[in-house]
Amino acid sequence: MLATVLSGEIAEKQSIFIMRAFREMRHFISSNALLFERINAVELKQLELQKDAEENFTKIFEYISNHEEECQKIFF
Repeated sequence: MLATVLSGEIAEKQSIFIMRAFREMRHFISSNALLFERINAVELKQLELQKDAEENFTKIFEYISNHEEECQKIFF
């Protein structure tokens, strides 16, 4: 990679460092794939529950506004 463009000891070391970094990232992602899937599932479930809660609150507020109690007046 970098060593093919630039020649020198520093370029070779940096190229090796970059390859090791990508290898470690790939290893981290593959070893934690199940965790990432579970996080995504929890996020989707949370969004679904939030949507349901919003719908329920909307229904409750509509019901309350349509069924307002009349205030009982003294002497009427």
